Amino acid sequence: MEDQEKVVIVVDPGSEVKISVNTSKPNPPGQVELPRVPEKQRRKNEEAYTPRLVSIGPLHHGDAQLKAMEEYKLKYLNNFLHTFKIPLELLAEYAHSQEKNVCGCYEDTYIRDLSKLSEVILFDGIFIIELFLKNYFPEMREMGDTIFENRWVSSDIMHDLLLLENQLPMRFIATMYNGFVSRKLSKFLDNDSDDPPSFDKLAFEYLKNVGNTQKLESKMDHTFPRARHLVEFLAVLHWPSDQKAKREEVKKVEFGKCATATKLRAAGVKFSHRAEKCLFDVRFEKGELVIPQLTVNDFTETFYRNLIAFEQCGYHYKDITSYVILMDNLIDTPKDVDLLIKHKIIVNELGSSEQVADVFNNLYKEIVTDPKEFYFANLCNQLNEYSRDWVHKMVTKLAVWYTMLCNDYFGSPWSIISVIAAIILLVLTVIQTVCSVLQV
Repeated sequence: MEDQEKVVIVVDPGSEVKISVNTSKPNPPGQVELPRVPEKQRRKNEEAYTPRLVSIGPLHHGDAQLKAMEEYKLKYLNNFLHTFKIPLELLAEYAHSQEKNVCGCYEDTYIRDLSKLSEVILFDGIFIIELFLKNYFPEMREMGDTIFENRWVSSDIMHDLLLLENQLPMRFIATMYNGFVSRKLSKFLDNDSDDPPSFDKLAFEYLKNVGNTQKLESKMDHTFPRARHLVEFLAVLHWPSDQKAKREEVKKVEFGKCATATKLRAAGVKFSHRAEKCLFDVRFEKGELVIPQLTVNDFTETFYRNLIAFEQCGYHYKDITSYVILMDNLIDTPKDVDLLIKHKIIVNELGSSEQVADVFNNLYKEIVTDPKEFYFANLCNQLNEYSRDWVHKMVTKLAVWYTMLCNDYFGSPWSIISVIAAIILLVLTVIQTVCSVLQV
């Protein structure tokens, strides 16, 4: 194995600030960090994997529909140089020193122009740093910044940064941020004694409205060292913390699909939500299925599709895939969505219940999963066993009949009086009939 070559870049000769970077051997074929989305998945929803506005990294650089944003990247570069007083030549030297490392993160056959790679990663890396800083420090934004003043533009850029094929290695961006930027942020901090935000903190703040991210800040210290790009950053944040123990449990369970939410309710299962941080903290105890609250919005499909694609490339366990399978089992029709909304398990910011059902019904198509990797196998088997119990079914039917009786016949005082009068009339009729028979 080749030794790693270290390059030292002097950032500020006056203060002797330096950056040490590695120019190690690129990843061997088949071990790329940023693979392409499998073609079978892509065909199900091309838009969920394709950037709308901005290209990040080399895979989509040069796409015709994304070229207009290159001028905006240049504007952000100029703002960056002006704000932090960093010579462009120094940044270019850093990007060039990392070119081989970054190239090794992608499949070579998909990089169109290797000669421009250092320029692409420099412009895109600075764009992300500027974007995250302007989000974190609103006072850094210029008047008329379309990205932050136009909701559609900001939404499209958020979508683009969630894509597996539209990424830069986080270590490349974080090293540039730590070496060139973070120590110069003191004028934007409330107190001189405050530490500047870390790059993972900036990333978290920008992505906090995606998935369940906002509730997972406490996991950040364990997440960032493992994350190689933003998609993995989100994946590691959302993965359950008990993966190893749960994995041993799942291996012993034979997987079976569970019934839909409405069918489970008909079988006597009660539903409730919990304000838990982790989406995987689903519990079934004493006939009650407790599910952490999930917000469904414009980013939900893109978020889950790209995390599933990342898991399907074979780098990790399929836990996000497992969560989507569970939700697909529970949701078949808009009525299932309505039930989950009623119990505050789903917060629908997308639109109709039908739209939510369509999202979860289509996410899992063309996905191959080993049953032994299904995180919720034991839970589904518990639900199936409970719903097959005839006692629970009978109790539920009696409860439904009682509710219908109350709603249909005892909805008002007059209806109660009418029912009582009808019963009295029926009793008198029976008595009269019996008396007539006895007289004969």
